[in-house]
Amino acid sequence: ENTVLELNLDEEIIEYRPDETLARAFLGEGPRLLTLLGAIEKAGDDEKVSMLVAKVDNRGLGLARIQELREAIKAFREKGKKAVAYTDTLGEFGQGNGAYYLASAFDEIYIQPSGNIGLTGLIAETPFIKGTLDILGVTPRVDSRHEYKNAMNMFTEEHYTKPHKEALEALLDSWFHKMVKDIAFDRKLTEDQVRDLFDHGLFSSQEAMEAGLVDGIHYADEVLSLVQKEAGSSAQRLEWSEYIKRAGLPHEK
Repeated sequence: ENTVLELNLDEEIIEYRPDETLARAFLGEGPRLLTLLGAIEKAGDDEKVSMLVAKVDNRGLGLARIQELREAIKAFREKGKKAVAYTDTLGEFGQGNGAYYLASAFDEIYIQPSGNIGLTGLIAETPFIKGTLDILGVTPRVDSRHEYKNAMNMFTEEHYTKPHKEALEALLDSWFHKMVKDIAFDRKLTEDQVRDLFDHGLFSSQEAMEAGLVDGIHYADEVLSLVQKEAGSSAQRLEWSEYIKRAGLPHEK
């Protein structure tokens, strides 16, 4: 009667799992995005679900999957229900941009005392193998219609052409502007403040707290205790995959 939906967003989330055994081996056994989104949607409309709590980690999800998860979390919140995120660290040994972007969709974010948040900005890299092909005596037979159709450039160039660089920078600028705008809105900061935070780079847990990036510094068990207290003594946490076994998915007949 009083359920807290529990998500684990620190594992690989895949969009499609084919039936072939070999393909499944390469893709792994992570949860399917569509099923996870369905569980969040179902819980949002389920009067027996009062809250949502999720562990978020730096798993390198693509921006499209992150945005879909963010929209699902925000839709859950719009039903008048609270969503809480917690993490050990976001970007301690690399970029934490995407993971923090996902976490910012929640009402509250908690990080453990030894954790860090790495807002390092965006980067794009393109391999160029023309030099290698020249050594091997291989001549690629490819073509493109216009200069901005640059998929073939890795085979025909040794560095970025001006149009290729221009296109990539425009894409990064668009992504970054979207992230800054959404984080600023969800964390009640200005866009200039968020850009300054990205310029800062790595934050300790205390620095993240002072900057308004997180709402508290707690270990995972402490966060779950806070959620239990807020949801009530009768509340029970239910892992999302078990929840859909009992409640089913939306739009199912």
